[in-house]
Amino acid sequence: MKSPQLLILFLISSCSLFSRPDLSGELSLPVKSQWFTPETSHVLQGSQGLSPQHLFFDVHQDSQELKQLMSAVVLTKQGSKYHYELDLLSGQRYFSHAYCNQKDVWNQYSGSIGIPKFSYGIIPGYLDQLGQPQRVIIFGGSKKYKRQTDVFENTVKIIGAFIEQRCPEGNCVGTNLWLSRLVFVAIEPSSKIFEGVNDIEGFKQKTSWVRARATIENSEGRNHGAGVNYPYIKIGNLISFDDAARYQRKNSIFLTKEELQKVRSSCHKLYDRIWTDVGEIKPEDKPARTLEEVKVKSKLIEELKKNKTQIGFTARLKRMMTQYESEFQTCQKFVYAGNINQNSEKFWFLNYLGMFMKLHREGHYFDCKNKSWQKNLTDNLGRFRYQLKDGILRCEDADIDLAMNYMGNYLRGLSLSSDEYFRFTDYDYHSFGTHAKLYTWVKMRSKKFDCRIDPNLEIRKKIRIFPEDVNWRKRDIKDLEDELKIIY
Repeated sequence: MKSPQLLILFLISSCSLFSRPDLSGELSLPVKSQWFTPETSHVLQGSQGLSPQHLFFDVHQDSQELKQLMSAVVLTKQGSKYHYELDLLSGQRYFSHAYCNQKDVWNQYSGSIGIPKFSYGIIPGYLDQLGQPQRVIIFGGSKKYKRQTDVFENTVKIIGAFIEQRCPEGNCVGTNLWLSRLVFVAIEPSSKIFEGVNDIEGFKQKTSWVRARATIENSEGRNHGAGVNYPYIKIGNLISFDDAARYQRKNSIFLTKEELQKVRSSCHKLYDRIWTDVGEIKPEDKPARTLEEVKVKSKLIEELKKNKTQIGFTARLKRMMTQYESEFQTCQKFVYAGNINQNSEKFWFLNYLGMFMKLHREGHYFDCKNKSWQKNLTDNLGRFRYQLKDGILRCEDADIDLAMNYMGNYLRGLSLSSDEYFRFTDYDYHSFGTHAKLYTWVKMRSKKFDCRIDPNLEIRKKIRIFPEDVNWRKRDIKDLEDELKIIY
């Protein structure tokens, strides 16, 4: 755990790039699996023990400088009826929502808006201003991308960008509540339609930017409340490649392969330490069923007290929260935890704990006094009133058991009432899914689509929110003494 916090902070604010040979002559290359190393206990494994490609960390740009020709990964191909996103932990594509014909929420475009006439992708190695993989929209190359049955890194030509703003919920029009990020606009270099196009002006002559802009502002839905729809996305004017590159240069950090490996190693060590110190069942955690076992356990606890060792699961969890809460939260954004194929108990412990922490980070908390999950309120400075490090001090083993056991129902409730929610995705198995193995929590949006028939309403009913046949291991145990007291 040598300086993990410093390394992790680099990752949050940086672009992660590996060096590679000059591939300027290659426009498409299959992505090779390197990020997931099978010998570790924190890895996603597919059939026959093989690890899949990580679509963010396994595509390596050949320079830290943003150039016009960059490697990109297509997430949603032009012509697709469905929109896909990237899960940063597993590095896999997953289904987000279906497209359908609707009118412009901004009332600026008169035509019907349906399936995008461009592809959605990412520029691997770069994080945008919201800490998400750098998005790019790609024009041209639809037939080429359609033929690619595997995941490829494709060289695209960036010709400009725009500022995209998103409203988290409700109506942000006329407020400063919009969240902003830079999105690149690129073309497929082999496209005959865009042959000779190098800048924004040439691009506008070859396509209808008015229609494309309306598509971007509507294709991911809109906010809704009390029977009224509000804009979810708005975008600014196109800016030149030079201006986009200058902005990107000021807001990104180059991270070497060695530094990135140290970050991953630090997170793996942190996960292992949390499992060993907190998750694993200790002798004092086991119930004493006989008088002899009660005597042995009492003696053990006395020894632990003399050594000033935390006794019991929640006591160990409280210590972990005090020391490593921020590091664990950050690792959970970037580095996969556990290996379901190797140690399922460890995997599910880390993933239950990960979701518990994610909910607290996203504005929810478990009230150990009232025994319920609740939405966290903010003070006049925008800070959450409930702070996990303080609140968990009031919790006991039975409270943590309740929090974990109630979490599934709370997540299901959020999927029906909130604009954003989490669901556990093992395999993205649907007729519209990628069929990729993720085994992680992904963030979903339940935005409104103003279509005559919104296909997403039926799709959401079929998607499972919480993993089946998985239960939290009970931590509140009763010894013989406790049982005798209850009987008495």
